[in-house]
Amino acid sequence: MRYANPAAHLLAALLAAGVLAACGTLASLAGGPRPQAPRWQTLALAAADNANGNSALAVDVVLVKDKGVLDTLAAMPAARYFAMRADLQRTFPEALTVLAVEITPGQVIQLEPKRFGAERAWAALAFANYAAPGEHRARLLLERGGYVLQLNAQGFVASDIRPGAAH
Repeated sequence: MRYANPAAHLLAALLAAGVLAACGTLASLAGGPRPQAPRWQTLALAAADNANGNSALAVDVVLVKDKGVLDTLAAMPAARYFAMRADLQRTFPEALTVLAVEITPGQVIQLEPKRFGAERAWAALAFANYAAPGEHRARLLLERGGYVLQLNAQGFVASDIRPGAAH
């Protein structure tokens, strides 16, 4: 469509932008995906006696608040994440909340829910900095009751805790 008056063209463009913005707002009001707070009541780390070749192990639980950053982190192995962690936090300070823990073999650590309960995120990822090669990454679903990260000799398993399940 061609407008003889440039002001009319500008007005049409603004109206179109407003309609598109309203569609996005309506989609989110209609229950579209939004960041959410983790519903975890428990987040525990349990290191086996021989975890990481009997050496201390850095574990980060990362709450990701930006979808673009999430796509990158979700494909990143733990060794690369830990090599880039400081730069990621500097570059994307509002996009990540990092809960960093160091655990020794045989140790069990329970993270307090207040450390993550007020945060809103698109997703959570756990990274463990093993000496052995591997992905050493797990996605933690925000709507679950909690997780236990079982850190073994050369890798870890994230097990979700379901309400009503025996502990």
